[in-house]
Amino acid sequence: MSSIPLDRYPGLPPLFLDFARGGSPLYPDPPTMDAALARGRALLDDRRTTPLPARAFRFRGPAGRHAAEELTAGRAIAVLAGHQVGLFGGPLYTLGKAFDAIAIARDLARRGLPAVPVFWALTDDHDLEEVARTARPGPEGLERLVLEGADRSNRAPVGSRPIPDGVTAIVEGFREGARGDEARAIVDDLARRYAPGETYGTAFIDTLLDLTGEEEPILVIDPLGGDVSEVARRLFASGRERRAEVVQTLRLAAENVKKSGREPVVPFKPDLFPFFTIEDGSRRRVEIGDLDRIAGKVGSGEARVSADVLTRPVLKALVLPAAVSVLGPSEIAYHAQSLPLFSVFDAPVPVLVPRTFLVPRGPAERRTAAALDIPDEDLLDPASWRGDATPVPQADRIGEVARRLDVELGSLAPSLEEVDPTLAGALETARRKATYQIEQLGERVRKAAERKDEVAINRRRRLAAMMLPGGEAAERVYPPLVFQLAWGRGVVEALRNAAGNGGSIAVLDVDVPAQVESEKSHAG
Repeated sequence: MSSIPLDRYPGLPPLFLDFARGGSPLYPDPPTMDAALARGRALLDDRRTTPLPARAFRFRGPAGRHAAEELTAGRAIAVLAGHQVGLFGGPLYTLGKAFDAIAIARDLARRGLPAVPVFWALTDDHDLEEVARTARPGPEGLERLVLEGADRSNRAPVGSRPIPDGVTAIVEGFREGARGDEARAIVDDLARRYAPGETYGTAFIDTLLDLTGEEEPILVIDPLGGDVSEVARRLFASGRERRAEVVQTLRLAAENVKKSGREPVVPFKPDLFPFFTIEDGSRRRVEIGDLDRIAGKVGSGEARVSADVLTRPVLKALVLPAAVSVLGPSEIAYHAQSLPLFSVFDAPVPVLVPRTFLVPRGPAERRTAAALDIPDEDLLDPASWRGDATPVPQADRIGEVARRLDVELGSLAPSLEEVDPTLAGALETARRKATYQIEQLGERVRKAAERKDEVAINRRRRLAAMMLPGGEAAERVYPPLVFQLAWGRGVVEALRNAAGNGGSIAVLDVDVPAQVESEKSHAG
Protein backbone atom coordinates (compact mmCIF):
# COMPACT_ATOMS: atom_id res chain seq x y z
CA MET A 1 0.00 0.00 0.00
CA SER A 2 1.61 3.24 -1.17
CA SER A 3 1.12 6.66 0.39
CA ILE A 4 0.75 10.29 -0.65
CA PRO A 5 2.32 13.30 1.12
CA LEU A 6 -0.15 14.90 3.51
CA ASP A 7 0.10 18.33 1.90
CA ARG A 8 -1.24 16.87 -1.37
CA TYR A 9 -4.66 16.21 0.17
CA PRO A 10 -7.06 18.98 -0.95
CA GLY A 11 -8.61 21.38 1.53
CA LEU A 12 -6.79 20.58 4.79
CA PRO A 13 -7.08 23.36 7.42
CA PRO A 14 -3.80 25.12 8.30
CA LEU A 15 -4.33 24.35 12.02
CA PHE A 16 -4.51 20.65 11.24
CA LEU A 17 -1.32 20.81 9.18
CA ASP A 18 0.39 22.55 12.11
CA PHE A 19 -0.77 19.71 14.37
CA ALA A 20 0.36 17.03 11.92
CA ARG A 21 3.82 18.56 11.55
CA GLY A 22 4.23 18.58 15.33
CA GLY A 23 5.38 21.21 17.78
CA SER A 24 2.25 23.39 17.83
CA PRO A 25 1.77 24.84 21.33
CA LEU A 26 -2.01 24.64 20.83
CA TYR A 27 -1.98 20.83 21.18
CA PRO A 28 -0.52 19.23 24.32
CA ASP A 29 0.12 15.62 23.24
CA PRO A 30 1.82 13.91 20.32
CA PRO A 31 -0.54 11.57 18.43
CA THR A 32 1.37 8.42 19.40
CA MET A 33 0.48 5.04 20.87
CA ASP A 34 2.92 5.70 23.72
CA ALA A 35 0.97 8.82 24.67
CA ALA A 36 -2.31 6.91 24.37
CA LEU A 37 -1.01 4.10 26.60
CA ALA A 38 0.09 6.57 29.26
CA ARG A 39 -3.26 8.40 29.13
CA GLY A 40 -5.23 5.16 29.32
CA ARG A 41 -3.28 3.82 32.28
CA ALA A 42 -3.75 7.11 34.10
CA LEU A 43 -7.50 6.89 33.54
CA LEU A 44 -7.63 3.37 34.95
CA ASP A 45 -5.41 4.34 37.91
CA ASP A 46 -7.69 7.31 38.65
CA ARG A 47 -10.70 4.97 38.39
CA ARG A 48 -12.27 7.17 35.73
CA THR A 49 -15.43 5.39 34.64
CA THR A 50 -18.41 6.18 32.51
CA PRO A 51 -21.60 7.28 34.28
CA LEU A 52 -23.57 5.43 31.59
CA PRO A 53 -25.07 1.97 32.10
CA ALA A 54 -24.39 -0.72 29.51
CA ARG A 55 -27.91 -0.27 28.14
CA ALA A 56 -27.01 3.26 27.01
CA PHE A 57 -24.85 1.82 24.21
CA ARG A 58 -25.94 0.30 20.92
CA PHE A 59 -23.96 -2.80 19.91
CA ARG A 60 -24.21 -6.20 18.25
CA GLY A 61 -23.72 -9.68 19.66
CA PRO A 62 -22.26 -11.13 22.87
CA ALA A 63 -18.86 -9.55 22.24
CA GLY A 64 -20.49 -6.13 22.03
CA ARG A 65 -22.35 -6.69 25.29
CA HIS A 66 -19.12 -7.81 26.97
CA ALA A 67 -17.31 -4.68 25.73
CA ALA A 68 -20.08 -2.45 27.13
CA GLU A 69 -19.93 -4.23 30.49
CA GLU A 70 -16.13 -3.93 30.68
CA LEU A 71 -16.31 -0.22 29.92
CA THR A 72 -19.09 0.55 32.40
CA ALA A 73 -17.36 -1.51 35.11
CA GLY A 74 -14.21 0.59 34.81
CA ARG A 75 -12.08 -2.29 33.53
CA ALA A 76 -11.40 -0.71 30.12
CA ILE A 77 -10.87 2.68 28.56
CA ALA A 78 -12.53 4.06 25.44
CA VAL A 79 -11.11 4.86 22.01
CA LEU A 80 -13.54 7.39 20.65
CA ALA A 81 -14.61 8.37 17.15
CA GLY A 82 -17.75 10.09 15.91
CA HIS A 83 -19.52 11.88 13.11
CA GLN A 84 -22.82 13.19 11.79
CA VAL A 85 -25.51 10.63 10.99
CA GLY A 86 -25.17 11.05 7.22
CA LEU A 87 -27.41 9.48 4.61
CA PHE A 88 -26.42 5.87 3.78
CA GLY A 89 -23.77 5.96 6.50
CA GLY A 90 -22.31 9.29 5.42
CA PRO A 91 -19.12 9.69 3.36
CA LEU A 92 -16.74 6.72 3.34
CA TYR A 93 -14.35 8.34 5.82
CA THR A 94 -17.08 8.12 8.49
CA LEU A 95 -16.79 4.34 8.38
CA GLY A 96 -13.03 4.77 8.20
CA LYS A 97 -13.05 6.64 11.52
CA ALA A 98 -14.97 3.77 13.12
CA PHE A 99 -12.40 1.28 11.82
CA ASP A 100 -9.61 3.57 13.09
CA ALA A 101 -11.11 3.39 16.60
CA ILE A 102 -11.37 -0.39 16.33
CA ALA A 103 -7.77 -0.71 15.12
CA ILE A 104 -6.35 1.56 17.84
CA ALA A 105 -8.34 -0.24 20.56
CA ARG A 106 -6.98 -3.54 19.24
CA ASP A 107 -3.41 -2.19 19.32
CA LEU A 108 -3.77 -0.86 22.85
CA ALA A 109 -5.20 -4.17 24.06
CA ARG A 110 -2.22 -6.00 22.54
CA ARG A 111 0.02 -3.70 24.58
CA GLY A 112 -1.78 -4.61 27.78
CA LEU A 113 -4.35 -1.80 28.04
CA PRO A 114 -7.98 -3.00 27.84
CA ALA A 115 -9.68 -0.71 25.32
CA VAL A 116 -13.13 -0.49 23.74
CA PRO A 117 -13.93 1.40 20.51
CA VAL A 118 -16.89 3.77 20.82
CA PHE A 119 -18.62 5.80 18.09
CA TRP A 120 -20.47 9.00 19.03
CA ALA A 121 -23.32 9.45 16.53
CA LEU A 122 -24.22 13.16 16.33
CA THR A 123 -27.96 12.63 16.46
CA ASP A 124 -28.53 15.93 18.27
CA ASP A 125 -27.03 18.01 15.45
CA HIS A 126 -29.57 19.97 13.38
CA ASP A 127 -27.59 20.35 10.13
CA LEU A 128 -30.05 18.51 7.89
CA GLU A 129 -28.54 20.18 4.83
CA GLU A 130 -25.34 18.23 5.44
CA VAL A 131 -26.96 14.99 6.60
CA ALA A 132 -29.70 14.49 3.99
CA ARG A 133 -27.47 14.37 0.93
CA THR A 134 -25.23 11.88 -0.80
CA ALA A 135 -23.56 11.43 -4.18
CA ARG A 136 -22.59 8.90 -6.82
CA PRO A 137 -20.45 8.84 -9.98
CA GLY A 138 -22.52 9.31 -13.13
CA PRO A 139 -21.83 9.16 -16.87
CA GLU A 140 -20.81 12.83 -16.91
CA GLY A 141 -19.08 12.85 -13.53
CA LEU A 142 -20.24 13.62 -9.99
CA GLU A 143 -23.99 13.46 -9.32
CA ARG A 144 -25.19 14.99 -6.06
CA LEU A 145 -28.42 13.63 -4.56
CA VAL A 146 -30.41 15.62 -2.01
CA LEU A 147 -33.53 14.67 -0.05
CA GLU A 148 -36.40 17.10 0.37
CA GLY A 149 -36.14 19.34 3.43
CA ALA A 150 -32.35 19.39 3.30
CA ASP A 151 -31.82 23.09 3.95
CA ARG A 152 -30.56 25.31 6.74
CA SER A 153 -34.05 26.20 7.94
CA ASN A 154 -34.24 22.96 9.91
CA ARG A 155 -33.76 23.35 13.69
CA ALA A 156 -34.84 19.88 14.83
CA PRO A 157 -32.20 17.32 15.87
CA VAL A 158 -31.64 15.23 12.77
CA GLY A 159 -31.38 11.93 14.61
CA SER A 160 -35.08 11.90 15.47
CA ARG A 161 -36.33 13.16 12.11
CA PRO A 162 -38.06 10.65 9.83
CA ILE A 163 -36.50 9.94 6.46
CA PRO A 164 -38.82 11.30 3.72
CA ASP A 165 -40.39 9.28 0.92
CA GLY A 166 -37.90 10.69 -1.58
CA VAL A 167 -35.25 8.29 -0.31
CA THR A 168 -36.89 5.51 -2.33
CA ALA A 169 -36.10 7.22 -5.63
CA ILE A 170 -32.47 7.70 -4.61
CA VAL A 171 -32.14 4.05 -3.58
CA GLU A 172 -33.71 2.93 -6.85
CA GLY A 173 -31.22 5.10 -8.73
CA PHE A 174 -28.40 3.15 -7.10
CA ARG A 175 -30.22 -0.10 -7.84
CA GLU A 176 -30.26 0.73 -11.57
CA GLY A 177 -26.46 0.79 -11.50
CA ALA A 178 -26.15 -2.48 -9.54
CA ARG A 179 -24.70 -5.25 -11.68
CA GLY A 180 -24.85 -8.82 -10.41
CA ASP A 181 -26.47 -10.61 -7.50
CA GLU A 182 -24.06 -9.31 -4.87
CA ALA A 183 -24.54 -5.68 -5.92
CA ARG A 184 -28.33 -6.04 -5.86
CA ALA A 185 -28.15 -7.63 -2.41
CA ILE A 186 -26.05 -4.70 -1.16
CA VAL A 187 -28.71 -2.24 -2.33
CA ASP A 188 -31.47 -4.38 -0.80
CA ASP A 189 -29.70 -4.32 2.59
CA LEU A 190 -29.41 -0.55 2.51
CA ALA A 191 -33.00 -0.09 1.35
CA ARG A 192 -34.22 -1.98 4.42
CA ARG A 193 -32.27 0.34 6.71
CA TYR A 194 -33.21 3.56 4.90
CA ALA A 195 -36.93 2.96 4.48
CA PRO A 196 -39.23 6.00 4.42
CA GLY A 197 -40.38 6.86 7.94
CA GLU A 198 -37.32 5.41 9.67
CA THR A 199 -35.30 8.04 11.54
CA TYR A 200 -31.94 9.27 10.28
CA GLY A 201 -30.36 8.29 13.60
CA THR A 202 -31.61 4.71 13.71
CA ALA A 203 -30.84 4.08 10.03
CA PHE A 204 -27.31 5.42 10.42
CA ILE A 205 -26.50 3.48 13.59
CA ASP A 206 -27.86 0.21 12.19
CA THR A 207 -25.89 0.72 8.96
CA LEU A 208 -22.68 1.43 10.89
CA LEU A 209 -23.15 -1.71 12.99
CA ASP A 210 -23.90 -3.73 9.84
CA LEU A 211 -20.66 -2.59 8.22
CA THR A 212 -18.37 -2.94 11.25
CA GLY A 213 -19.69 -6.41 12.17
CA GLU A 214 -19.71 -8.39 15.40
CA GLU A 215 -16.24 -9.94 15.44
CA GLU A 216 -14.56 -6.71 16.59
CA PRO A 217 -17.59 -4.83 17.92
CA ILE A 218 -17.89 -1.10 18.27
CA LEU A 219 -20.24 0.55 20.75
CA VAL A 220 -22.41 3.42 19.56
CA ILE A 221 -23.66 6.32 21.68
CA ASP A 222 -26.77 8.31 20.84
CA PRO A 223 -26.48 11.68 22.67
CA LEU A 224 -30.26 12.12 22.47
CA GLY A 225 -30.52 9.27 24.98
CA GLY A 226 -31.53 10.18 28.51
CA ASP A 227 -28.29 9.06 30.18
CA VAL A 228 -26.11 11.32 28.03
CA SER A 229 -28.64 14.15 28.33
CA GLU A 230 -28.26 14.09 32.10
CA VAL A 231 -24.47 14.47 31.86
CA ALA A 232 -24.98 17.32 29.39
CA ARG A 233 -27.39 18.99 31.82
CA ARG A 234 -24.80 18.84 34.62
CA LEU A 235 -22.11 20.19 32.30
CA PHE A 236 -24.37 23.08 31.34
CA ALA A 237 -25.15 23.84 35.00
CA SER A 238 -21.46 23.82 35.87
CA GLY A 239 -20.71 26.13 32.94
CA ARG A 240 -23.44 28.52 34.04
CA GLU A 241 -21.89 28.76 37.50
CA ARG A 242 -18.51 29.48 35.87
CA ARG A 243 -19.84 31.61 33.03
CA ALA A 244 -17.20 34.31 33.40
CA GLU A 245 -14.40 31.74 33.39
CA VAL A 246 -15.90 29.95 30.41
CA VAL A 247 -16.19 33.15 28.37
CA GLN A 248 -12.69 34.28 29.30
CA THR A 249 -11.25 30.86 28.44
CA LEU A 250 -12.86 30.97 25.01
CA ARG A 251 -11.63 34.53 24.47
CA LEU A 252 -8.05 33.57 25.31
CA ALA A 253 -8.26 30.41 23.19
CA ALA A 254 -9.26 32.44 20.13
CA GLU A 255 -6.50 34.96 20.82
CA ASN A 256 -3.90 32.18 21.14
CA VAL A 257 -4.93 30.76 17.79
CA LYS A 258 -4.45 34.19 16.23
CA LYS A 259 -1.05 34.54 17.93
CA SER A 260 -0.02 31.29 16.24
CA GLY A 261 -0.66 32.97 12.88
CA ARG A 262 -3.96 31.20 12.20
CA GLU A 263 -7.60 32.22 12.26
CA PRO A 264 -9.93 30.63 14.82
CA VAL A 265 -12.27 28.07 13.27
CA VAL A 266 -15.04 29.25 15.62
CA PRO A 267 -15.14 33.08 15.86
CA PHE A 268 -15.30 34.26 19.45
CA LYS A 269 -18.62 35.95 20.27
CA PRO A 270 -18.90 37.17 23.87
CA ASP A 271 -22.70 37.21 23.78
CA LEU A 272 -22.99 33.48 23.00
CA PHE A 273 -22.68 30.58 25.43
CA PRO A 274 -21.18 27.34 24.03
CA PHE A 275 -24.37 25.28 24.27
CA PHE A 276 -27.69 24.72 22.53
CA THR A 277 -31.02 23.82 24.03
CA ILE A 278 -33.65 21.57 22.53
CA GLU A 279 -37.12 22.87 23.28
CA ASP A 280 -40.36 21.95 21.51
CA GLY A 281 -38.31 19.95 19.02
CA SER A 282 -36.12 22.91 18.07
CA ARG A 283 -32.37 23.26 18.71
CA ARG A 284 -31.40 26.85 19.55
CA ARG A 285 -28.16 28.60 20.49
CA VAL A 286 -27.90 29.82 24.08
CA GLU A 287 -27.15 33.52 24.56
CA ILE A 288 -25.41 34.83 27.67
CA GLY A 289 -28.16 37.35 28.37
CA ASP A 290 -30.76 34.57 28.36
CA LEU A 291 -28.73 32.08 30.37
CA ASP A 292 -30.63 32.24 33.66
CA ARG A 293 -34.05 31.93 32.03
CA ILE A 294 -32.90 28.96 29.98
CA ALA A 295 -31.35 27.35 33.07
CA GLY A 296 -34.78 27.47 34.67
CA LYS A 297 -36.32 25.67 31.71
CA VAL A 298 -33.56 23.06 31.74
CA GLY A 299 -34.06 22.55 35.48
CA SER A 300 -37.81 22.07 35.07
CA GLY A 301 -37.38 19.64 32.19
CA GLU A 302 -38.97 21.96 29.61
CA ALA A 303 -35.70 22.10 27.67
CA ARG A 304 -32.80 19.72 27.10
CA VAL A 305 -29.13 20.61 26.72
CA SER A 306 -27.11 19.96 23.57
CA ALA A 307 -23.38 20.70 23.47
CA ASP A 308 -21.93 22.82 20.67
CA VAL A 309 -18.80 22.15 18.64
CA LEU A 310 -16.51 23.42 21.44
CA THR A 311 -18.20 21.84 24.46
CA ARG A 312 -19.01 18.51 22.78
CA PRO A 313 -15.42 17.24 23.21
CA VAL A 314 -15.65 18.06 26.92
CA LEU A 315 -18.99 16.27 27.21
CA LYS A 316 -17.51 13.19 25.55
CA ALA A 317 -14.63 13.18 28.05
CA LEU A 318 -17.10 13.35 30.96
CA VAL A 319 -19.27 10.60 29.49
CA LEU A 320 -16.43 8.23 28.60
CA PRO A 321 -12.96 7.46 30.00
CA ALA A 322 -11.45 8.18 26.57
CA ALA A 323 -7.70 7.72 26.17
CA VAL A 324 -7.86 8.47 22.45
CA SER A 325 -10.10 10.58 20.24
CA VAL A 326 -9.92 9.82 16.51
CA LEU A 327 -10.62 13.04 14.65
CA GLY A 328 -10.84 14.46 11.17
CA PRO A 329 -8.79 17.51 10.13
CA SER A 330 -11.56 20.06 10.79
CA GLU A 331 -12.25 18.53 14.21
CA ILE A 332 -8.58 18.77 15.16
CA ALA A 333 -8.60 22.39 13.98
CA TYR A 334 -11.43 23.42 16.31
CA HIS A 335 -9.94 21.42 19.20
CA ALA A 336 -7.35 24.21 19.38
CA GLN A 337 -10.18 26.26 20.93
CA SER A 338 -11.90 23.42 22.76
CA LEU A 339 -8.94 21.95 24.67
CA PRO A 340 -8.60 24.88 27.12
CA LEU A 341 -12.17 24.18 28.33
CA PHE A 342 -11.21 20.74 29.67
CA SER A 343 -9.47 22.15 32.74
CA VAL A 344 -12.43 24.42 33.47
CA PHE A 345 -14.67 21.35 33.83
CA ASP A 346 -12.04 18.98 35.28
CA ALA A 347 -12.31 16.72 32.25
CA PRO A 348 -9.40 14.46 31.23
CA VAL A 349 -7.97 15.31 27.81
CA PRO A 350 -7.74 12.37 25.40
CA VAL A 351 -4.82 11.99 23.03
CA LEU A 352 -5.91 13.36 19.65
CA VAL A 353 -5.17 11.04 16.75
CA PRO A 354 -5.94 12.04 13.15
CA ARG A 355 -8.03 9.65 11.13
CA THR A 356 -6.54 7.63 8.31
CA PHE A 357 -6.93 9.34 4.93
CA LEU A 358 -7.82 6.90 2.17
CA VAL A 359 -7.58 7.01 -1.61
CA PRO A 360 -9.39 3.80 -2.63
CA ARG A 361 -9.11 2.42 -6.14
CA GLY A 362 -9.99 -0.77 -7.95
CA PRO A 363 -8.24 -2.61 -10.79
CA ALA A 364 -9.82 -0.43 -13.49
CA GLU A 365 -8.65 2.75 -11.75
CA ARG A 366 -5.14 1.31 -11.37
CA ARG A 367 -5.01 0.49 -15.08
CA THR A 368 -6.27 3.94 -16.04
CA ALA A 369 -3.74 5.72 -13.83
CA ALA A 370 -0.97 3.63 -15.38
CA ALA A 371 -2.21 4.34 -18.92
CA LEU A 372 -2.24 8.08 -18.17
CA ASP A 373 1.19 7.83 -16.50
CA ILE A 374 -0.16 9.24 -13.23
CA PRO A 375 2.09 8.32 -10.27
CA ASP A 376 0.41 7.60 -6.93
CA GLU A 377 1.63 10.86 -5.40
CA ASP A 378 -0.33 12.78 -8.08
CA LEU A 379 -3.65 10.94 -7.67
CA LEU A 380 -5.13 13.89 -5.76
CA ASP A 381 -3.76 16.51 -8.15
CA PRO A 382 -5.83 16.52 -11.37
CA ALA A 383 -3.80 19.40 -12.79
CA SER A 384 -0.92 16.95 -13.23
CA TRP A 385 -3.04 14.39 -15.08
CA ARG A 386 -1.60 15.18 -18.52
CA GLY A 387 -0.76 11.51 -18.99
CA ASP A 388 -0.74 10.39 -22.60
CA ALA A 389 -2.07 13.65 -24.04
CA THR A 390 -0.73 14.34 -27.52
CA PRO A 391 2.21 16.79 -27.64
CA VAL A 392 1.32 20.04 -29.43
CA PRO A 393 4.52 21.54 -30.94
CA GLN A 394 2.45 24.15 -32.85
CA ALA A 395 1.16 25.56 -29.56
CA ASP A 396 4.68 25.52 -28.14
CA ARG A 397 5.98 27.51 -31.14
CA ILE A 398 3.17 30.06 -30.79
CA GLY A 399 4.02 30.42 -27.12
CA GLU A 400 7.66 31.08 -28.02
CA VAL A 401 6.55 33.75 -30.53
CA ALA A 402 4.51 35.42 -27.78
CA ARG A 403 7.50 35.42 -25.43
CA ARG A 404 9.86 36.89 -28.07
CA LEU A 405 7.31 39.57 -28.99
CA ASP A 406 6.90 40.50 -25.34
CA VAL A 407 10.67 40.96 -24.99
CA GLU A 408 11.04 42.86 -28.26
CA LEU A 409 8.22 45.29 -27.52
CA GLY A 410 9.48 45.82 -23.99
CA SER A 411 12.94 46.76 -25.36
CA LEU A 412 11.37 49.65 -27.34
CA ALA A 413 10.25 51.51 -24.21
CA PRO A 414 13.41 53.67 -23.67
CA SER A 415 13.58 54.90 -27.28
CA LEU A 416 9.85 55.68 -27.41
CA GLU A 417 10.05 57.63 -24.15
CA GLU A 418 12.70 59.84 -25.77
CA VAL A 419 10.19 60.72 -28.50
CA ASP A 420 7.22 61.22 -26.15
CA PRO A 421 7.01 59.99 -22.50
CA THR A 422 3.29 59.27 -22.91
CA LEU A 423 4.11 56.62 -25.52
CA ALA A 424 5.43 54.30 -22.79
CA GLY A 425 1.90 53.68 -21.51
CA ALA A 426 0.56 53.08 -25.01
CA LEU A 427 3.40 50.64 -25.68
CA GLU A 428 2.67 48.70 -22.46
CA THR A 429 -1.02 48.43 -23.43
CA ALA A 430 -0.16 47.25 -26.92
CA ARG A 431 2.40 44.77 -25.56
CA ARG A 432 -0.11 43.21 -23.15
CA LYS A 433 -2.86 42.99 -25.78
CA ALA A 434 -0.62 41.56 -28.48
CA THR A 435 0.98 38.90 -26.33
CA TYR A 436 -2.38 38.02 -24.81
CA GLN A 437 -3.96 37.47 -28.23
CA ILE A 438 -1.08 35.28 -29.36
CA GLU A 439 -1.14 33.28 -26.11
CA GLN A 440 -4.89 32.77 -26.55
CA LEU A 441 -4.25 31.47 -30.06
CA GLY A 442 -1.75 29.00 -28.65
CA GLU A 443 -4.29 27.85 -26.05
CA ARG A 444 -6.92 27.36 -28.77
CA VAL A 445 -4.48 25.25 -30.75
CA ARG A 446 -3.66 23.17 -27.65
CA LYS A 447 -7.34 22.61 -26.83
CA ALA A 448 -8.11 21.65 -30.42
CA ALA A 449 -5.37 19.04 -30.27
CA GLU A 450 -6.64 17.75 -26.95
CA ARG A 451 -10.16 17.36 -28.35
CA LYS A 452 -8.72 14.93 -30.88
CA ASP A 453 -7.43 12.82 -28.02
CA GLU A 454 -10.86 11.67 -26.83
CA VAL A 455 -9.62 8.44 -25.33
CA ALA A 456 -7.32 10.18 -22.85
CA ILE A 457 -9.93 12.81 -22.06
CA ASN A 458 -12.58 10.20 -21.31
CA ARG A 459 -10.14 8.23 -19.19
CA ARG A 460 -9.30 11.27 -17.11
CA ARG A 461 -12.97 12.16 -16.71
CA ARG A 462 -13.95 8.69 -15.53
CA LEU A 463 -10.95 8.45 -13.22
CA ALA A 464 -11.78 11.83 -11.69
CA ALA A 465 -15.43 10.83 -11.21
CA MET A 466 -14.38 7.82 -9.15
CA MET A 467 -11.34 9.16 -7.30
CA LEU A 468 -11.58 12.95 -7.17
CA PRO A 469 -15.25 13.94 -7.71
CA GLY A 470 -15.79 17.67 -7.80
CA GLY A 471 -12.14 18.20 -6.91
CA GLU A 472 -12.53 16.47 -3.52
CA ALA A 473 -11.13 13.16 -2.33
CA ALA A 474 -13.74 10.48 -3.05
CA GLU A 475 -13.80 9.35 0.60
CA ARG A 476 -15.26 12.75 1.50
CA VAL A 477 -18.01 12.61 -1.13
CA TYR A 478 -19.29 9.08 -1.73
CA PRO A 479 -20.93 6.74 0.80
CA PRO A 480 -19.62 3.18 1.29
CA LEU A 481 -22.39 2.00 -1.05
CA VAL A 482 -20.65 3.50 -4.10
CA PHE A 483 -17.44 1.58 -3.43
CA GLN A 484 -19.29 -1.64 -2.60
CA LEU A 485 -21.20 -1.48 -5.88
CA ALA A 486 -17.98 -0.79 -7.76
CA TRP A 487 -15.74 -3.38 -6.12
CA GLY A 488 -17.91 -5.70 -4.03
CA ARG A 489 -18.31 -6.26 -0.30
CA GLY A 490 -14.58 -6.90 0.05
CA VAL A 491 -13.95 -3.15 0.05
CA VAL A 492 -15.19 -3.00 3.66
CA GLU A 493 -12.61 -5.55 4.79
CA ALA A 494 -9.91 -3.68 2.86
CA LEU A 495 -10.92 -0.52 4.70
CA ARG A 496 -10.71 -2.34 8.04
CA ASN A 497 -7.22 -3.61 7.23
CA ALA A 498 -5.97 -0.15 6.22
CA ALA A 499 -7.24 1.58 9.37
CA GLY A 500 -5.16 2.77 12.29
CA ASN A 501 -2.51 4.69 10.32
CA GLY A 502 -3.51 8.08 11.68
CA GLY A 503 -2.56 11.09 9.61
CA SER A 504 -1.23 9.19 6.61
CA ILE A 505 -2.78 9.18 3.13
CA ALA A 506 -2.98 5.55 2.07
CA VAL A 507 -3.62 4.51 -1.53
CA LEU A 508 -5.95 1.59 -0.89
CA ASP A 509 -5.83 -0.91 -3.74
CA VAL A 510 -8.96 -3.05 -3.55
CA ASP A 511 -8.82 -6.56 -4.95
CA VAL A 512 -11.98 -7.22 -6.93
CA PRO A 513 -13.34 -10.67 -7.77
CA ALA A 514 -13.20 -11.31 -11.52
CA GLN A 515 -16.98 -11.67 -11.70
CA VAL A 516 -17.57 -8.26 -10.09
CA GLU A 517 -15.06 -6.53 -12.36
CA SER A 518 -16.54 -8.07 -15.47
CA GLU A 519 -20.02 -6.90 -14.49
CA LYS A 520 -19.10 -3.27 -14.14
CA SER A 521 -16.09 -1.16 -15.09
CA HIS A 522 -15.66 2.35 -13.71
CA ALA A 523 -12.60 3.64 -15.53
CA GLY A 524 -11.04 3.30 -19.00
